[in-house]
Amino acid sequence: MAGLDLDLPAALATAREMGASGWAMAELLLALRMGLAAGSAARRTDPPGP
Repeated sequence: MAGLDLDLPAALATAREMGASGWAMAELLLALRMGLAAGSAARRTDPPGP
């Protein structure tokens, strides 16, 4: 996930506002990071390596 940054305090505040706490908050943040990585990979135009 090089080059991707997540504003953790804002993400935690958003999760709290959504009513998530504890493990639910951790799962929400993990899903968010996975979505960022998937979106970044989808935008790449580099050809696959050898």
